[in-house]
Amino acid sequence: MNNSDFDWDAVRVFLAVAEHQSLSQAADTLSLSQPTVGRHVARLEDQLDVQLFDRRQTGYELTGAGRRLVKVARTMARSAADFGRAVDLEKVDAPEQVCRITLGEWGQQFLTLRVEEITKGLDRVRLEFYADDAFWDLSRNAADIAIGNRPPKHPHLIAQKLGDIAFHVYAAENYLEAHPDAADPLTWPDQVWAGYCGSRARLKSSQLQNEILKGRPCRYAVNNSIALYNVLKGGYAMGVLPDWIGQSKGLQRLTDAPLAVNDAWMSFHERLRLHPTLVAVKDRIVGLYRQRFAEVAGCG
Repeated sequence: MNNSDFDWDAVRVFLAVAEHQSLSQAADTLSLSQPTVGRHVARLEDQLDVQLFDRRQTGYELTGAGRRLVKVARTMARSAADFGRAVDLEKVDAPEQVCRITLGEWGQQFLTLRVEEITKGLDRVRLEFYADDAFWDLSRNAADIAIGNRPPKHPHLIAQKLGDIAFHVYAAENYLEAHPDAADPLTWPDQVWAGYCGSRARLKSSQLQNEILKGRPCRYAVNNSIALYNVLKGGYAMGVLPDWIGQSKGLQRLTDAPLAVNDAWMSFHERLRLHPTLVAVKDRIVGLYRQRFAEVAGCG
């Protein structure tokens, strides 16, 4: 195959169909028509001389070759995003500065409630929040700031500790009224629990809950933090939350001693220092987190 004739747009379509296993859903995601998406896939298969999908009544299922090639396609897509962001960072005098922040869902909710505090007086800044518990690799310029529970390993990335995150068991008042013994850890294996499922089952709160339940599944499992809060706030179950979230949500903490304590870190690329506006955004976010952690520590 001649690389000069390669249809790079088709790779983006290929990834969308692989993710959704549906032409119509991929079309909605890409803002294209379903026939256009189908033509892109067929053209790419012709160019590669490889069948990427098995067309089934239930949807488009990757073939063995498709599964292998989709990994390469994802690398291509990430590399294209990295290149675009690297170009953006070279434009120190651009009229609009974009700050891309990758963080967990709780962090996204926390910061999006405070966007005015972050951007006040910074008229030409665009904030992009990406809730991703896998956290992007800042060394490749995909994002400007990462907030998570570990410092960076790359020497050209800078880290600031935001504070300590303690985890406790939480429940709503109406759950405690219906289960007056819930504050006793000896009863916890027999209580009703809500937690995470899917890829989020690897989070620290899930690990701690698994230890309590000794591997037994909880009654309610979700893959979204707001959904977990809804179950807890409704009084349907108890669950494990980081204190900086649990204490701000009107839930009751059931024990004094934390189940575990993690560090919270912000990481950013050294090139960020060339952009005074982005530095101001970073400093304000650091301040918001440290203030929140101090408030939680004061309540403890």
